[in-house]
Amino acid sequence: MFSFLKVFDGKPDHPMFDIVQAKNLLNDLPKQDAFKALSEITSWLVSVKGADGFRPELRAEIFMLLDVTGLPLYEQLLQLYIGEPHLQNFKGFQLWQGLNDYKHALSEAYALSIEEYQLAEVMPLDFKQIMPIVAVRLMLALSEQMQLSMMRYDDVEPAIWLQLCNCYVFTLNAQIAESKIIAYPKLSVQATPHYEFLRAVMLYISSPATLAPDQIAACYRITGHLVNYFDCKLESDEGSTHYIDFVKPSAPKKLEEQLKVVNSMRFFSAAKAVPKIADIVEHHEQAFIQHAERSQNVYMPSGKLTVLKHLQLYWGKNQPSRNQKRQTVTATVEVIHGMGSISQWVAHIDQGNLVNVTAQDSGKTRSPASIQLSSMYSDGEPEIWIVLDVSERGVGGVIPKAVGAWVKIGDLCAIKLEGSPIWWVGMIRRLKIGSDDFMQFGIEILAKKPLAVLLRAQNLNADKGLEWEVGVEMTIRKALRVILLPDSNNSYANATMLMASGNFLLGAVYELMLGEKNRNIKLTGLLEEGGDYERVSFVLLNA
Repeated sequence: MFSFLKVFDGKPDHPMFDIVQAKNLLNDLPKQDAFKALSEITSWLVSVKGADGFRPELRAEIFMLLDVTGLPLYEQLLQLYIGEPHLQNFKGFQLWQGLNDYKHALSEAYALSIEEYQLAEVMPLDFKQIMPIVAVRLMLALSEQMQLSMMRYDDVEPAIWLQLCNCYVFTLNAQIAESKIIAYPKLSVQATPHYEFLRAVMLYISSPATLAPDQIAACYRITGHLVNYFDCKLESDEGSTHYIDFVKPSAPKKLEEQLKVVNSMRFFSAAKAVPKIADIVEHHEQAFIQHAERSQNVYMPSGKLTVLKHLQLYWGKNQPSRNQKRQTVTATVEVIHGMGSISQWVAHIDQGNLVNVTAQDSGKTRSPASIQLSSMYSDGEPEIWIVLDVSERGVGGVIPKAVGAWVKIGDLCAIKLEGSPIWWVGMIRRLKIGSDDFMQFGIEILAKKPLAVLLRAQNLNADKGLEWEVGVEMTIRKALRVILLPDSNNSYANATMLMASGNFLLGAVYELMLGEKNRNIKLTGLLEEGGDYERVSFVLLNA
């Protein structure tokens, strides 16, 4: 209700008419319901933004108070969402929507503060002093909205880039782009508007939409840690890969040879960050020599090496692109997921009739007596997805809403196309929510002739040399089941291998059980990690 008393005492007609009253109202937020508390803060942001009578500096101060109050709630709920994204689940979407609504309201609030600052005829000193903090927080809110869209595999709205670019131009004109500030009370690392803008640009260039939600969050953190290695220049150089024209604000665009350069353009490069990433990758690969260091993952639980190698690719000059010819089809595909289930469904060696696979016949079709196409041992029935296009190394289509609750980028799967008896092994590489709310997928084919085999570990009790447990029954009970992935020529001579998470140890020696004359192998590298698997390289020791 409108209050005449507040008109006379100069206070805005709003429950949060000053900082003391705002703090009192925030003390009444639900203590045991983070989602409801964050929703109430979102409502307060919208309400304060739309209310008349606020002095610009007071409105900005209340926005900042609401931001600081909402930050731990947002971080708690974001971790909950990352743990179980549930892309096709209503509760998962409701959680995501609450997080996105909060960041949207926050960015709109800070954008209003900047607008009021620009329109002010008299500039209070305290209002001027907080502008670098307001600009940094606005860019953070926009970057986090971008991150949330990527986690839903949705397009980043053009309005986000418009606000980001306008905010950055404002800081340049106000000569505060390089102002060093502490964005939030409990943070110790200094930030600048310039670096936060660069962080948002490089997050987008990193193509995190090809990563799982927890890996996207890791990508965002890594980008923040390395932001001082990124460049934003007036002119393009050898390291430049993307540009933005501030007269026509949009997402960063790739440089083209025939680009007509104008003064309003800025050019971006991560050339100095690439060798830094390479050093970090090398450090972590060496850490695998000591198995105990496997658990020291400062970024996220499902593969920091995967994220780091991903950034190496996308920050470099020659970024990956989809260039395989795709054929439009309409068919179905059976899908099984999970390392354990896949190893049971794909072709496997019958341990009762082992045969040797030599270097000479490694690429040949196996004898039917030694290879079984097995589905009788699976602990779950295949899901049926719809295929709309295929290429030499990929399959794309849509996931019916009744299935695929487990799916996220980086998940391992086995697929069997309609009419085929053979199971291929692939990986979810692309997800996107279509306009009809159906989940679109893209699967990279890792191998069209995968082979599930057993590894025997070295007997650590042996006095010397390589000694192994004997007997087929003992072997099956103690062996490690892995999946051989032939190379692009369907040859096992240069195969890689899938094994369950936590088993890779650099330099470990195993006996690969392929037949009467088994082969000893040595693990040489960790190529990729997922929630329940590791893809590794190896060499044969006894050719």
